[in-house]
Amino acid sequence: MLEWNLSKYEKAVVYQFMGFVYVQQNDVDSAIEVFKKTVDFNILSNSQHQGTVFNLASLYGSQEKWDLAIDSLMEFFKFEQDPAAESYIMAGIAYFQKGQPLKALPYIHIANQKAKKPKETWLQLELAILFINKRYDETVGIVKQLATYWPDKGQYWETMAGAYMEMQKDTDALAALNLGYKNNAIDKEETLENLARLSLFLEIPYQAAEIMQNNMDAGLVEKNEENLRLLLGAWTSAREFDQAIQIIDTLALMLNDGTLYIQKAMLLNEKGDWSGIKNAAAMALQDQELENPGDVYILRGMAQSELGEYEEAIDSFAQAIEVGTDGNKKNAEAWIEYVSDRRGS
Repeated sequence: MLEWNLSKYEKAVVYQFMGFVYVQQNDVDSAIEVFKKTVDFNILSNSQHQGTVFNLASLYGSQEKWDLAIDSLMEFFKFEQDPAAESYIMAGIAYFQKGQPLKALPYIHIANQKAKKPKETWLQLELAILFINKRYDETVGIVKQLATYWPDKGQYWETMAGAYMEMQKDTDALAALNLGYKNNAIDKEETLENLARLSLFLEIPYQAAEIMQNNMDAGLVEKNEENLRLLLGAWTSAREFDQAIQIIDTLALMLNDGTLYIQKAMLLNEKGDWSGIKNAAAMALQDQELENPGDVYILRGMAQSELGEYEEAIDSFAQAIEVGTDGNKKNAEAWIEYVSDRRGS
């Protein structure tokens, strides 16, 4: 047909039509060949010519011929008054695939600005380039958009918090994680633990404890030693001593660690529970590897003294003198004198 006596314009139209047919047949090489001929004629209307150049760029991209795709797009941009967002993202992807993310970034950014509605994958690409290149202020701006439109996706709240942490804005990082948590977007064990630790670090221990306790009860956070000790520290810092004591009892079933009972005794001391202190001290002393048993004997003696068990108290203080430090000995001797006076009065 092209051997007919056709004008350049008519040939260009025919080649363009053939290109569309080849595209439908997934014959990309043939489509590229005829589209190039159409472009070379440079005789179609501007919109038709530009559309063909754009189609060429798209086909080169489908073959991962990124240099040719970029060349076609740069030619397209020269004569396009208001390029669509899709052309900018195509250029950005081409540069990104060539391993030039910083060249890609401006095109991706413009694409996101021009998009009629937010495109998640486009925003993700811009976010990744910014974060990798440590441009954290800009990272926060992009990830806020992602978290606003897709609030149920935990990775955006985590990335936002991570960017704030890199900028040493711990309070903002906590706020980001809290928002994600309130949106039920955060359910990964590691993130929940980090949220609790950050809350505790920023002196919000009750929140830290509630996060750990609720998610342990829900089965999202494992009840292992590390997590239970974190929960214990949170309840203790929040001065919720009953809850802290319950955690100590749970840990004690897992570990042969006398220091847990010492900690329990200290918490019971805050409540004035002398009988509980005496029992906790006795349990602590069953640990043969206890570092400072003299301190515990003194603690037990104090509790026994408050309970009016003076003979038992004096025996405990005597044990402190026998196994304790020089400081324990002086302290125990003073207590024996005090208890003896009370016993005799």
